[in-house]
Amino acid sequence: MSDATSSGRSFSLGLREIHLRFAVACLLVGMAVLQWNGGTSWLPTWLANVGLRFELNGADSLRVLIGLELTAAGLCVVLRSLGAKVAWGCALATAFVSLAELAALNAPGAVAAGAGASAMLVPAIVLAIAVLFLVTKTSPSDGPRQNALSSAVLAIVVFTIMMGVATRLPVENTVKTEAFANQGLTAVDLAFESWKGRTFADAGVAKHLPRLTAETLEGDAIVVFYNPKCGHCHEVFDRWLAKGRNEKIIAVMVPAADGALEAAGDGDVGDINCPTCVRLELPKGPTWLITTPSVAMLKDGVIRCTADKDFTSCLGAPPAP
Repeated sequence: MSDATSSGRSFSLGLREIHLRFAVACLLVGMAVLQWNGGTSWLPTWLANVGLRFELNGADSLRVLIGLELTAAGLCVVLRSLGAKVAWGCALATAFVSLAELAALNAPGAVAAGAGASAMLVPAIVLAIAVLFLVTKTSPSDGPRQNALSSAVLAIVVFTIMMGVATRLPVENTVKTEAFANQGLTAVDLAFESWKGRTFADAGVAKHLPRLTAETLEGDAIVVFYNPKCGHCHEVFDRWLAKGRNEKIIAVMVPAADGALEAAGDGDVGDINCPTCVRLELPKGPTWLITTPSVAMLKDGVIRCTADKDFTSCLGAPPAP
């Protein structure tokens, strides 16, 4: 009676190991397809930052992610005796990544008003499915076990094939803000006044410009948001930064919104004078709600000072001419 009850409970609450392996494999392949179809807007911010450390752009980092997901799916299928353990580990990793992405999307300023719910829908669904697999009781599948050598050979073959497929995928360069614009969002407030004491990831800016986090994680940095037609922007670079400083200087260009007429400003006064700057640009499309110039000073990734009027408060007195 006890055995029958145990068997019935295993059947009603769980899966056989082979079913778990194929279910997790389908989840991983589904994620890979969605990411490939959505382009770099589906690349988790943390992975984009890791990729930049290895000089990989967003498209290449996404190919690596897709390749790893396809490899894990293949291992779930071909490794009979270890497949269930691989599947459980993949479900755990998927749950962790989905939870991290939800936390990033839920950070203040990470997603502008009106886009948060739909942006979080997919990682929430993936998290729920992954957790379901983690808590599901499985019963062993019948069949011969593979020895360690054959498992290792199969793993190498699967990894080589899947990574080879992923590196040849045509991946479109997109940004998360384009998805927001498709939902009718026309403006993104970067909430500059709330940055002090936070990282760019915490402040939500990294969602729009992942490389900014990677460039400021270590050491001292000065980030200037500017527009080339802004005379005050040129003044910041010419008076405070042109002669060089010990901090890394990052110039972030703020583009005009698609279809919008640019303000006349001071006319076409040319490019900023900053030969040693790291040059970045916010994605084109929405209206970026931030005053130019705006300056942020960071130490080891944390924003210690911000200014959009009194730049001496952050940059100190300008050097003598």
